[in-house]
Amino acid sequence: MIQFVDEQLVKLLESIADSKKHGIHLMHTVYSEVCKYNKWVISSETMHTESRFDMSLLNKVYIGNVTCSKSTIMDILNVFGRFLINYISSKECVFVDFDNPHAAYLCMEEMTGMIVDGKVLKAGRTSSFPSEIPHEIRSPDKRIIYVSNVSQEVEEAHLEEIFSKIGKVDSVRFLYDSWFVHKGYAYVKFTNAADARKALGYTNKIGIYGMKLKIGPTVIKMEMPECVHHSEIPKRVFEIKTRIESMLFSRGRMVILRNLINYEEADDEFEQEMHAEMKKYGSVVKFMVVKIPDVAVYCLYSSEEEARHSFEILNGRFFGGRRIRAEMSSEEFPV
Repeated sequence: MIQFVDEQLVKLLESIADSKKHGIHLMHTVYSEVCKYNKWVISSETMHTESRFDMSLLNKVYIGNVTCSKSTIMDILNVFGRFLINYISSKECVFVDFDNPHAAYLCMEEMTGMIVDGKVLKAGRTSSFPSEIPHEIRSPDKRIIYVSNVSQEVEEAHLEEIFSKIGKVDSVRFLYDSWFVHKGYAYVKFTNAADARKALGYTNKIGIYGMKLKIGPTVIKMEMPECVHHSEIPKRVFEIKTRIESMLFSRGRMVILRNLINYEEADDEFEQEMHAEMKKYGSVVKFMVVKIPDVAVYCLYSSEEEARHSFEILNGRFFGGRRIRAEMSSEEFPV
């Protein structure tokens, strides 16, 4: 048996032992919370609030066992919110980057175990997902819920009327893009958390304008977005809006679609899918995808009525997390 006579060495060894015990205790605590919250990892007390934290890491989702087409998986993802996608068909996987963490969480909850094209999907966090979340954002307000797959025809008052039947609603807020068009999702804040929990049970059960609402919890601490009043929008914006609408609703047999995808994504598969989509609305005389300066789809129909039908369906529709900008035109195809 070895005996130590150096008191400083003894104290040092005891300090190391205590430190290891403390570390093991923290690991056990974090592990327990990971098990409790499944995919949502709670930070340990060692997280320094002054350190920089990349919030976008919370928006990323990995989906495996994907064998369906890119357009199919994008249609499924559209209901959760806006996103960017990296589809690796050779690896049968998709990396999705949403514009908020609540959409990412809701996507994982709904898509894990979903059967698509005969395959069971596996959804989870990417390898870059942080093991520690800052203390100041890890406790969400349980009175606030996230609502997606909301039609452009729906206003805040409509959602407030719907959710008021579940419980008392304090406020409803959409998020808007630079065109003052809401992004297809909103936040609903109830007076008490019990009503918010009850509302979560209504996901996929409330239909409005032909679209079933997706309802999920907020997963980080947040404040409700500020209310946007139309009176606050500059007059100059309305002048631009008027000119755009006059261009959009001009007469002609050609429909032009913009704001679809990036240049790198405009491959043969995209062109084939868009051609098939445009044929759903009428007899296509000529079709073309232009990639420079921006990706745009040009489609000439046999009649103005068919072009109008195509425009009304596609304008404002989501495609890969983006909102399609459609216009009718009598112009020629670009050279």
